[in-house]
Amino acid sequence: MPLYVAKEKGFWYQTPVKAKFFVFSMLLLGLLFSAQFNVLMANVAFILLFSVSAGGGIILIKRCKPFVFFALFIIAFHTVLNPASVTWWGWLGWEGFIYGSVVGLRLLGIVLLTQIFLMSTTFKEVILLFSSWNKDLGVIMLMVLGILPVLYQELNNTSQAQQSRGLHWKGLRSKIKAYLVMLIPVIIKSLYRAQGMAYLLYLRNYGEDGIRQVATEELLSTWTKGSRLPVVFSILFCIGNITGFIL
Repeated sequence: MPLYVAKEKGFWYQTPVKAKFFVFSMLLLGLLFSAQFNVLMANVAFILLFSVSAGGGIILIKRCKPFVFFALFIIAFHTVLNPASVTWWGWLGWEGFIYGSVVGLRLLGIVLLTQIFLMSTTFKEVILLFSSWNKDLGVIMLMVLGILPVLYQELNNTSQAQQSRGLHWKGLRSKIKAYLVMLIPVIIKSLYRAQGMAYLLYLRNYGEDGIRQVATEELLSTWTKGSRLPVVFSILFCIGNITGFIL
């Protein structure tokens, strides 16, 4: 499944990439400064509402579904096994539950922000944005975002190949073994692919002084009037959470 989802409607899709990244940074910073459980829960609810209204819809919820289960696992793990828990109800610790909930909610908020940014921003816009700061940083982002769909496809192909050889998922021990059997070939293939890309960059004289720096600033859209409202809200969101953290 591609990261970018093309849509014609939605204010977030018409927002320039510079404004998107600024809003993303402010919301993420405010989320990281959310220390209390109630405040964090309200912030995640606000980010979810913002992400859905920005054009995420059902696709965004489907993409975040695996992370919801992972967040629930984190909560259950800390509720049962966190040694800092003082108040216990049988095997359940209250302090561990609060800590796990904070970690799980913060993870969901980060995933929501990342997904809505990648869903509404093309690879070209992301690469040009980072290249406007540093050419090498733009190349790194190009490689990272370009290899994610390849890794996903390689993981699916390896899973199908191993299942045809009798790989099964029954029991915890079998699941751990199955993941190891799938991940090791994918990691090895990724290393070979990275080495091949490094050779290609070397053959094209990447990093030489004679290579012309692309004027990416001219290729990026400027800030528009429609982007001012989400920018203002993101700044207020960040300032409010930092103020609450300090006080």
